[in-house]
Order: sequence, then structure tokens, then C-alpha cells
Amino acid sequence: MTSFEKNKGEIQLLIEEKIKKNFPNSAFSIKNTSKKHIKHKHNIGGYETHFEISIESAKFFKLSRLDRQKHLINIIGNKIIDKIHSISFKLTTPNKEQT
Repeated sequence: MTSFEKNKGEIQLLIEEKIKKNFPNSAFSIKNTSKKHIKHKHNIGGYETHFEISIESAKFFKLSRLDRQKHLINIIGNKIIDKIHSISFKLTTPNKEQT
């Protein structure tokens, strides 16, 4: 395992903090997939440009897939979102509903 895979960067830690604060008692994971994109010619950001975020929360029950994503983007905030090239979401409810 490289140091890239072991160490969480500043952006990932900020995202994690916001998820913990806004989704207490919810299962979540944040995967930094930037390593797969380092050699792409448009990658100028380095090691925190691509993320996959999964959250399972009861807060999503009455929200559509798009509204779930909008809600999470608002929580993360533009200061962080603007530093990320790509972010994908898997936002589900405790009954394992896939969205």
C-alpha cells in the first residue's frame, strides 16, 4: 500500500467531517480514486481530484436521486466542490434502496 492510499488528504478529511456532522449514525465511505487519473493531461490538481462517496441514511427516504445529490453537494459546499474534478455518489436508505 502506497502513502497515497494510506493517507487521507485535506479535502477528504473536510468531506468526512461534513458527512459526520450532517449524517450522524449513518454508514458512509469516501474513496479517493484520484490515483487512477494522475496521468491524465487535464489532471492539474494532483492527489485529491476524484472521489466516490457512499452514504446510507434515513434522511434520504423522501428525496429523489437528484435531490439527494443536491442535498449532499450543498452540505459539502462550493469551496470543496470547486477543487474536485469528479465526484460520484451512491446515496441509499437503510432498506438498501439503490439510487
